[in-house]
Amino acid sequence: MTTVTTREQAKQYLASHRIPQMFESLLSCLMMERPEDPVSFIEDKMSQIKQIGVKNVNWETFVISMHPYRDPVRRQYVRDGSKYDKEYEAEEQLVKDAQEQKAEQSKGDDYKPDVFELTEPSS
Repeated sequence: MTTVTTREQAKQYLASHRIPQMFESLLSCLMMERPEDPVSFIEDKMSQIKQIGVKNVNWETFVISMHPYRDPVRRQYVRDGSKYDKEYEAEEQLVKDAQEQKAEQSKGDDYKPDVFELTEPSS
């Protein structure tokens, strides 16, 4: 087995198990949060990775809420043509569609059938 083959196999192994993405994610949150006990912090994050699945992990998995473009106030008022604007608009459209659908469904709730009283014939 040549060194090139071994190197390629190692790259394939790392890529197939998404090891680089996992480490990028861990390093990103370590740099942002700077915990007192990094080992415990990494252990906690690793257990979270197990729960969400390594295929769902990328560099921003644990820092996405800290991203300035994710700030709710910024998302509501700033429009700069970024991909986050499009994401926000899509979310807003989903909310609007859900509200319209709920309003459509509630229109039928106004219907109240006539109530008939059963009576016995008088003798």
